[in-house]
Amino acid sequence: MDALLRRLLRAAVRRGIAGNWTWFAFAACAYVLRRALSDRGGVVSTVKVSPGEQVLISVRERNAPNLPEVTVIPVTAVAPSAADPS
Repeated sequence: MDALLRRLLRAAVRRGIAGNWTWFAFAACAYVLRRALSDRGGVVSTVKVSPGEQVLISVRERNAPNLPEVTVIPVTAVAPSAADPS
């Protein structure tokens, strides 16, 4: 599919430059379709998670330096006491 869209894009741009402005619309459509259908993201990593384990997912810039390891301490819920006014 990518080869077909690439060929259509090249032909449409050539015809558009030659003077037929309608072909630029076809070139734009082919460009958008080609970008939408390309699989550039891919899988970054896979992790198997067992029951009871926690996973921390963070989003950062690609060129940002690595962060130091963070220890996650689970917090348990405490039932409010009768003396607590809130």
